[in-house]
Parts: sequence; structure tokens; C-alpha cells
Amino acid sequence: PLGDLTHLDGSLWIHDVPELVSLSGLNRLRSIGTSLAISNAEQLASLGGLEHVTSIGNDSAGVSIWIHNVSTLQSLSGLRGLAGALPGSLVIIDAPQLASLD
Repeated sequence: PLGDLTHLDGSLWIHDVPELVSLSGLNRLRSIGTSLAISNAEQLASLGGLEHVTSIGNDSAGVSIWIHNVSTLQSLSGLRGLAGALPGSLVIIDAPQLASLD
């Protein structure tokens, strides 16, 4: 089950889940080897559940985090556990409720 996942060697893709409201089932995840991509998750208001992720790699395009069409996302605070700079870029497209990068 996802709740037991602590390390992911590849990418974490959360795509085309318009009813998703929480990432709390990922609360044991500590690292993502390649990248984090969240798209078409229109009801997801926070990245809560990812607080314990301390590292994210980057994909072949040089992207570490890709957020697209997450129209209710209000905060990136669920990623506060990340240590140091990301090795790749942060891409955010169509997240109109996101007021800051804090």
C-alpha cells in the first residue's frame, strides 16, 4: 500500500485525478528519486502528506517539481521538509489560488 512507501527511486506522478483532495496517504514518503509531478488534480488544496519528503531529484528535462492545473492549491507548505536547493526547476502552471511559494 502507498502508506508504507518511504522511498521512491523514480518519479511520483499524480495525474488526472480531479476528485483527489488529500495526499495524506503518502505521509511516510521520505524521498523521490527523480521528480514529483501533479496535474489535473483540481480539488487538491494542499500538499499536506508530503511533509517528510527531504529530497527530490530531477527528470531528464531538468525538472524536480511540476504542478499543472491544480486550481485549488493554496500552499506549498507540504514541501517544507525539503532540505537544500532542488537539483532541477520548479514549474507551476495554472494554480490561481497559490498566493506565494512559502
